[in-house]
Amino acid sequence: MSGISDEQSLISNKFGTISQKQVIFLSNKGLFSSPSQEEIPIKQIESVRFYKQKSIGIGILGILGIVLPFVINIIFSGSLMAKIGGLVVLVLGSWIAYLGIAGIPTVVITKAGGTVTQASGWPGDRNEAKAFALVLRQHLKI
Repeated sequence: MSGISDEQSLISNKFGTISQKQVIFLSNKGLFSSPSQEEIPIKQIESVRFYKQKSIGIGILGILGIVLPFVINIIFSGSLMAKIGGLVVLVLGSWIAYLGIAGIPTVVITKAGGTVTQASGWPGDRNEAKAFALVLRQHLKI
């Protein structure tokens, strides 16, 4: 974040840094991918939006992961390995269902010329994504 040292930073979090003249956006940031740092002058930004990606497919997959351990337990009722495997599937299914229901917070920046860049985070990063988009949107109105 070299170019912002002489400028006042408005906000800095997991999605990037906003200053008076430019935005350092951690674009292409996903749940399991490392972000690339992109410096965007404020003048080139047309719009910014925040939304939560929710997936019915992931939610259904998670619900199946919650139901599957009970089916495994009924079929292999005496097996300790089946109970341990069922517990692992139950935990993973609950986690996947949480991701599908809670949604994945995403910040999308549209630059001049219609170029779109985005960054996503974990459900716990929702407040940071929302704050980043809100501060940038307010700064664009000035």
